[in-house]
Amino acid sequence: MDRKLAAILAADVVGYSKLMEQDEQGTFERVKAARKELFEPEIARHHGHIFKLMGDGLLAEFSSVVDAVECAVALQRGLGERNAAVPEDQRFAVRIGVNLGEVIVDGDDRFGEGVNIAARLEQIAEPGGVYVSGKVAKEVEKKLAFAFEAIGEQRMKNIAEPVPVYRVNLRGQPRRRLIKARRLRNRWLMPAGLAVVVAVAAGAVLGIQGWWKSSGATVDYASIAVLPFDNLGGDPKWERIADGITEDIITDLSQEDQVLVIARHSTNVYKGKAVDIRQVGADLGVRYVLEGSLQATGDRVRITTQLVDTATGADVWSERYDRSDEDIFAVESDVTAKIANSLASQSGILRKSQLKLAQHKPPNSLTAYDTYLMADQMAFTPVGGITKDGLIEAEKLFKKAIELDPQMARAYVGLSYVYSYMFGYGFAVSPAEALSKQLEAAQKAVELDPNNNKAHGALGQALSWNGQWAQALVEFESAEALGPNDADTLALIANNVAADDSARAVRLAERAVLLNPHYPNWYNIGLYWGYFFQEQFDKSLKYVRLYQNPSVNEKSFLAMLYGYLNQPDEAKKVAEEVLKEDPGWTAENFLTKWSVGGEHETELVAEGARKAGLRACATAAELQDNPKMIHVKSCDDERAKGASG
Repeated sequence: MDRKLAAILAADVVGYSKLMEQDEQGTFERVKAARKELFEPEIARHHGHIFKLMGDGLLAEFSSVVDAVECAVALQRGLGERNAAVPEDQRFAVRIGVNLGEVIVDGDDRFGEGVNIAARLEQIAEPGGVYVSGKVAKEVEKKLAFAFEAIGEQRMKNIAEPVPVYRVNLRGQPRRRLIKARRLRNRWLMPAGLAVVVAVAAGAVLGIQGWWKSSGATVDYASIAVLPFDNLGGDPKWERIADGITEDIITDLSQEDQVLVIARHSTNVYKGKAVDIRQVGADLGVRYVLEGSLQATGDRVRITTQLVDTATGADVWSERYDRSDEDIFAVESDVTAKIANSLASQSGILRKSQLKLAQHKPPNSLTAYDTYLMADQMAFTPVGGITKDGLIEAEKLFKKAIELDPQMARAYVGLSYVYSYMFGYGFAVSPAEALSKQLEAAQKAVELDPNNNKAHGALGQALSWNGQWAQALVEFESAEALGPNDADTLALIANNVAADDSARAVRLAERAVLLNPHYPNWYNIGLYWGYFFQEQFDKSLKYVRLYQNPSVNEKSFLAMLYGYLNQPDEAKKVAEEVLKEDPGWTAENFLTKWSVGGEHETELVAEGARKAGLRACATAAELQDNPKMIHVKSCDDERAKGASG
């Protein structure tokens, strides 16, 4: 028995029996015409297919839940237009339900709870309405044009657990596009220097294109068009998957604050055509074009992609992904997120390309985004490693970016991390002041852009480092929910929860590395911390060795790991380096600085320090001041033991 994950759309005519009783022939003809002229073409256009027809309704399957919801809305709007053109006594209404779940495949038919819930949602929907399950709302709420109104949990016939139900607000505007429009505010400059608010909605891109050309405005951040991926085989299934990958990459990239992504509505005109990439760039007003293809051979799927600079026609980046087709949803999700992260993450291709452009601009022509990019590089990815002077200079640049654009939440995020690095590397004259500034900057970032996952991540770290762990977890949950495929966000959370939830840290950090294979140095922190507290010392050693320009923190872990792995000579050598850089190093100080307080974690650090020959005891006063150090021995006991020996 085959099973698979699918989006199911259920629709039926309201009061069909009564309509048939009043006018059997006319009702039959009208419903049949609507199905042939509206429902079947619209479902096909959204890459779905009908697997069951009833007299008054139908069931359709979609490989993309986004397509399913868009189709449901298009059907209701289309039916509304048809009704407006006919006499009132010839009108009829439809209810629609959409669910995402596992279905049983039996030839051309589909069964199971995934289908049953969709049918139950349709039954409770109001005439002309679309009801979706909680799974659907969660999956598409940041990707689609419509608001979702919570109806509450509903008991449904033959369904064991209550189902969270949401009503689609058919009058809504594109939420994803509206968020983007708000983020673009003050980042488009007319020749006279006046800020222009650009409303990026479905179909509006063509108007913006004309404005670009007529105004002479320039984009001060990365702009990209994702062309429809080519299906190199003839199977319609893979054609749908190729379209799904295109849409998902657009969606994922559109969540990035500083990337302008052209809507699929405008790039779809290039589908199946041989194009000149430079001309595409000129037509759409973008600096970059991403193109790709999909080819299925046997049980394998090969996806190739390349990023092209439209100004030169040169390839900036290319990649090939080979995957099994056993779970195509997982394949699509993995590949699209991986591509999006490699383009737009902190170490991404787009960011590096834009930085090169900014570095060649004279100081008086730098925009807020250019200044932000240089601050970001100065602080977190300098050629010679992170330094106090570099962080001080980055602080000035981030503040300058904020002067140029007071609404730039990302600059406040960068500023928050500058203060965290000043604290973490021991550069801060006043550690308490650095932590306070870190928190203040992160709070401002969230205030400016509450939908920014990176802002919530920064606030989570700031709250954690300021001792507000419960509130920090709330922010980390928000960050992950807003950016579930953002590698930088996942790695940040992993770094911060490793000492309290090492299993989660390892899961998130490994996912981040999968999404962003050419990841930045700091991803290694969550990995070596997480694996250390999981007592997988060999894996922890692998990642702490990968850490470039290690500070005393990494060397402390390295010494402890060598101790646990029975390499005493190596442990002693690294321990000497630790004490040379920080003569006052103790397990107690290390645990206190990084707020490690769990019994298991405390014991692992204390025992690791002892194995490495580092001081793993605390004075009586230290133990009294910090009751969490229950596994750190008293130095008095240690000295007494040494004297008696």
